[in-house]
Amino acid sequence: MANEMYRGITPPALTPFTPDERVDRASLTRLINYMIDNGIHGIWATGTTGEFATMKDKERVIALETIVEATAGRVPVVACVADASTERTVDMALAVKDLGVDSIAATPPYYFANSPDELLAHYRYIREKVDMPLFIYSIPQTVKVAVPPDVTAQLAKEGTVIGIKDSSGAGELLADLVMRCKKENIDLRIFLGTRMLIATCKHVGSHGAIAGAANVMPEAAVKAWEAGERDDMEEAIKWDRKLDLLSKIGRLAKGGSPTAANLAGMKAALKAMGIIEHDTVTRPLRQFTEEEKKGIPAILAEMGLPVK
Repeated sequence: MANEMYRGITPPALTPFTPDERVDRASLTRLINYMIDNGIHGIWATGTTGEFATMKDKERVIALETIVEATAGRVPVVACVADASTERTVDMALAVKDLGVDSIAATPPYYFANSPDELLAHYRYIREKVDMPLFIYSIPQTVKVAVPPDVTAQLAKEGTVIGIKDSSGAGELLADLVMRCKKENIDLRIFLGTRMLIATCKHVGSHGAIAGAANVMPEAAVKAWEAGERDDMEEAIKWDRKLDLLSKIGRLAKGGSPTAANLAGMKAALKAMGIIEHDTVTRPLRQFTEEEKKGIPAILAEMGLPVK
């Protein structure tokens, strides 16, 4: 089935910016090639890690265009087109539909907390108007509501959606959804929006992970997932320990939010590795200071990654 191409490690690509918050196309191309060269299975484009919610619409389109060109059909591209309303989501989806993305993804509308019946209408309307394979992106920590398992299962059963990225962190919701799909023989591609379960995707009923850490350590993420798929827990733990080291970079930040520490830390690391030119994050997210960046080379060395 065509949906089977969605599997494994599908990084939510960071978006490198110039200092004036324009998409740095050359850096983004290098980042995409770096991840593909290290074995990743797909790209989740302009998602939360890509800072879509704080980007200008024009820059979102430029980022997606660049990612499609860089992947050149080597891996599937899922374009996050989420916005604060259904119509705004549809507008973004139509703006990128002809770029060559393989599918689109949308969160529930953010700002207002929507009800289950409104969520059903939201996703049905998107699919009707855009007519592309559609993923649900459930991330209640940023949009106020988790997409309930019964809503997801219904949308999948009727063919409105083909998959979900579950960033809720709610194990019971995930288990509920997995069992509904098994009992009703529903074909749904389930991805975890966390790196913590990469090695156990198979055992919790998911087809892969959309993990930000794979921007910096794609090989480790891929190896951990592959080991988990073949039940080689000793090998999986070895690679998972490497991924654990990435959190040290975020802890170098002495200010700003946890989100800023995560995104700015990964960008500062990729800059130190020579993959991206600037470590700019969108305002008001806080960048790493020069003093904070001094600790990055030693951590990269510990991770076995090169420093330019």
